[in-house]
Amino acid sequence: MTEAPQEKPAADTAPDDASAPHWAVRMNYRNRSASWLMVFGILALHFQQQSYGLWHWGLMALQFLVYPHLAYLRAHRSADPLAAELWNLRLDSFCFGIWAAVLGFPLWLSFVAIVCSCINLAAFAGARGLMQSLAATGAGILLTFTLGGAGPFAPDTSLAVSLLCIVAMASYLALFAQGVNSRTLALHETRLKLRQSESALQDKLQAIEALQEQLREQANRDPLTGLYNRRYLDDSLQRELDRCAREGLPLSLLLIDLDHFKQINDSHGHAAGDAVLYRVSALLLQHMRSSDICCRWGGEEFLLVLPGVGLDAAAERAELCRRVVAEQGSTETLPCAVTLSIGVATCAAEAGTAPAALIDAADRALYRAKAEGRDRVCVAAAQALQ
Repeated sequence: MTEAPQEKPAADTAPDDASAPHWAVRMNYRNRSASWLMVFGILALHFQQQSYGLWHWGLMALQFLVYPHLAYLRAHRSADPLAAELWNLRLDSFCFGIWAAVLGFPLWLSFVAIVCSCINLAAFAGARGLMQSLAATGAGILLTFTLGGAGPFAPDTSLAVSLLCIVAMASYLALFAQGVNSRTLALHETRLKLRQSESALQDKLQAIEALQEQLREQANRDPLTGLYNRRYLDDSLQRELDRCAREGLPLSLLLIDLDHFKQINDSHGHAAGDAVLYRVSALLLQHMRSSDICCRWGGEEFLLVLPGVGLDAAAERAELCRRVVAEQGSTETLPCAVTLSIGVATCAAEAGTAPAALIDAADRALYRAKAEGRDRVCVAAAQALQ
């Protein structure tokens, strides 16, 4: 009789040390050696009471004192220890069938041996293991009868033998239950650790994804103003043009330049110039839709992408931005008056304009606004996109 585990046997349940025995081989060797020694004692009492011959004693000693060690060595040295141990369990059932027939089927002895061997194999292989154990037991009984080795039918045993069988059976079931409980607790602890590890890994994954998103955002943002940078615009402008073309919508660009920005840096210092860039960026964002894209295009230049906005509406938006910045004057956040020159260019949905051509048209409109005296809005002619 051996104590069986609750886990489903698998190759990956082998110990970390490749030279150590498989856990199932170790466990069954320990339990087989101990429990079969108990069976040996019960059979010895039964043999003494029934006056069996020396060959019975010799076979019993080989079976219950020597065989457990041979079975262990066979399984431990096998290329597949778990499979070899399952064959050991089948052989246990086969041998118990022989002993039951040889002894004349003593009720308690046969019951304890056959039931415990069925439990062992069923614990490893489920219902199939139970059927294999019964088949092996039946094969042992049939072989014994075929060879004429079956003893006369003698189901009765002495009170002492019956009581010892009851004690042995109770002890085995208690040990089996204790083993099940220990393995259930170990399995629960393992699952808890796995869940904790999974949760920790998930937290790390989320942190990594958040960091990646932060890095992507930083790569696409201007560190001073927080606006999108030119790299982001290069990636997104063509996408927005394609989307507007599919939806039959126009798209407008506003190219904005701060007038006389070099003079601001020269007169008030670069820190003041940075403050101007930051404040103008904030003002532009206040008048942006969620679908608009606002980029820092160059040193003091900004570029606004307005999907779905036609030429007239874009010009109105540009005038609004120019007026809002001009009205700020000199404040705590703006050390001097600032004005904007803005060039506006629009492409119709069906135009199929390339991003470079659209930007170039807005740039030429901006150049005209600066040439005409700055602090104004100029719109690119439709021919500029052709």
